Amino acid sequence: MRLLIVLALVACRQNPDDFKPDTGGLSDPDTGPDDTDTAVDTDTVDTDTAVDTDTAVDTDTAADTDTVGDTDTAVDTDSGGDTDTAVDTDTGGDTDTGGDTDTGGDTDTGPVEDLDADGYSIDAGDCEDADPTIHPDQVDACDGVDQDCDGTVDEDGLALWFTDADGDTYGDPATGALECASAGRVASSDDCDDTDAAVNPGAAEVCDGIDQDCSGAADEGLISTWYIDDDSDGYGSDASTEEGCSAPAGYVGTDDDCEDTEASTNPGATEVCNLVDDDCDGVTDEDAAADAVTWYADTDGDTWGDAAVFAVSCESPEGYVAPDGDCDDTDATVYPGAPERYDGADDDCDGTVDDNTWIGTGADGALVVAGVTDLSTDASGGRAEPDGVTYAVEAFGADTVRLTESADGLAPGDEVLVVNAQGTTAAYSAVGTYEFAWVASVSGDTVTLEAPLAETFGEVSNTDLSGQIVILVRVPQYTDVTVGASGLLTAGTWFAGIDGAAGILAFRATGTVDIAAGGAIAMDEAGYAGGATGSAYNLDAFQGESYGGEGQGDGNYNELYGWWANNLGAGGAHVTGGGGNHGGGATPGASWTGGSATPPEAGDAYGEVDLSRLFLGSGGGGVWHGLSDPGPGGGGGGVVYVGASAITAGGAAAITATGGTTTYWATGTWTYGAGGGAGGSIWLLADTLILAAGAIDAQGGLGESTHIRIGGDGGEGRVRLDCVTVNGATCTTVAGGTELDAGSEPDAGYVAAP
Repeated sequence: MRLLIVLALVACRQNPDDFKPDTGGLSDPDTGPDDTDTAVDTDTVDTDTAVDTDTAVDTDTAADTDTVGDTDTAVDTDSGGDTDTAVDTDTGGDTDTGGDTDTGGDTDTGPVEDLDADGYSIDAGDCEDADPTIHPDQVDACDGVDQDCDGTVDEDGLALWFTDADGDTYGDPATGALECASAGRVASSDDCDDTDAAVNPGAAEVCDGIDQDCSGAADEGLISTWYIDDDSDGYGSDASTEEGCSAPAGYVGTDDDCEDTEASTNPGATEVCNLVDDDCDGVTDEDAAADAVTWYADTDGDTWGDAAVFAVSCESPEGYVAPDGDCDDTDATVYPGAPERYDGADDDCDGTVDDNTWIGTGADGALVVAGVTDLSTDASGGRAEPDGVTYAVEAFGADTVRLTESADGLAPGDEVLVVNAQGTTAAYSAVGTYEFAWVASVSGDTVTLEAPLAETFGEVSNTDLSGQIVILVRVPQYTDVTVGASGLLTAGTWFAGIDGAAGILAFRATGTVDIAAGGAIAMDEAGYAGGATGSAYNLDAFQGESYGGEGQGDGNYNELYGWWANNLGAGGAHVTGGGGNHGGGATPGASWTGGSATPPEAGDAYGEVDLSRLFLGSGGGGVWHGLSDPGPGGGGGGVVYVGASAITAGGAAAITATGGTTTYWATGTWTYGAGGGAGGSIWLLADTLILAAGAIDAQGGLGESTHIRIGGDGGEGRVRLDCVTVNGATCTTVAGGTELDAGSEPDAGYVAAP
């Protein structure tokens, strides 16, 4: 509308001045209402080619007094409704009298375009409409270009930058400038030495007198105190100190050496049991010491400890010992290596009950027999009392034995053999009962045993020993026993348990028992006595002695009294004597008439083949007191009990318990002889037996047989051999049996492993 009005007005005015040349005036970019300025236009050249965006109605109704010819022929693009309806009141004459030199056509033909499509045109302030990165809303980058068209270059990209001469990413604060970023310039300004890349706020401080981390202080936190190390063990003391970055010679960084004159004592040393605080922890010989000992509780005081109760320390706590393995710490007789005893317990803690008990403890040392050694009277190894001292028993307690005299020959740890040796013809059922036991203590005539006896030695109980003779024999514990070619090892002959005469030889040896050819261990005729001759009467001889007591006799015509009969195992007596018996084989004596009168009987056999009851051999009957050389019958053999690792019997009759052979006879109508005694008991226990032919002898003695009416022969004794090998053969095999039979007379009635 405005364009049309303007064109109409221009056409109507036909002012000649409008055709004068434009002298250089620029196109008016004003898009507002038409200019009401009526002054003479001195702009002679109109170069304004911009589209006029003024769409308001032109209210200027005044007559245009500009008479200069207007050469602007461009179409006015102002198409907005012109609301200016007022009459142009400009009636003044146009004073622009200069010739208008603007002869060019008016190029403002329409709206100005946004050529780079950045939302801004030249009219909208885009100072470079060919580059979309340049316009008024752009951020001015630091590149020498005015990106935001504000007439100033790089103002948005400028920053304070500092020179980083040493390339450590930290700048010199003295080199700051507001500028664009560039090589060698950094934002940080806290490098305190920009000539050394190792010095900057991010560097680690090194103790060298330089402030590497630019904290303002050199070596902060790195100066150390050093301590003298006099013993050069790497640990110092505060006796002398130095300050510095590094240790001076002879100084270290610790002061915890508690003894700086001893290199083996320091906090890094190993604590040992030496009464020194080796590791400087303030405790001497603590339980954790490297060589601390494990100690075990020894409740029973046998010097062996219970492995389940222990303590570790340098010194033994009270009641503790070093060796362990005590399998019963409540019994002082039970510990590793203790003598194994026949007591139903594992005394030596080897896991086996009553093993190797036959070899003993060796406590009495070695025994060498060159002449005659009687264990019931002779002492060895400095003992004051005989090695095999024997006592008569008066009474039993729960675990005690009261003797008929003071037990001076016994001591704690001794082994003893308790035997019921003899009863009476009315009370003999317990005779032969025996038990090995160990002495716990001795007080006067009372011996306390380590454990109560299991056997009953009285006829009914151990509280009543009426009519019984019970003896107690000490069993020596040797290491080795050597019997020379002229040696004889023996013990006292039975004499009703009086004066130590028991008829028993018993000992053990942990090593060997070696009997040279010609030497012997002998208990011949050491058992029950032969019957004596009479004193005044015809046919008045005595029966032999047996386990039931002494025989009867000394009456006129024994046939009237019945003493011709045997005395249990002993031979009877008449004018001749019958043979005593034990293992069998005894014979009666001859009748005085040769047949019509009653002959004296042989004794009855008794005992057990396995020697589970231990007996002496019985005596033969005596011959009457007639003329010539009357006397007693032969005595029975005694008891030999030997346990050892090995037994060597180098010659015949090396180990014997034979019955006595009598030589006594008397003269009457005819001549008459006494009876022989029975063999005793021999029990050998050894892993190894070496036996010469006939080395073992327990035969009965012979009756007197050189006259008309002979005496009876004694029966054989009993032999038991417990062994593993004999002469190289296994004892329990046929070959072993052959060797045993050749070496023993009578044959062993019982053979077993020990």
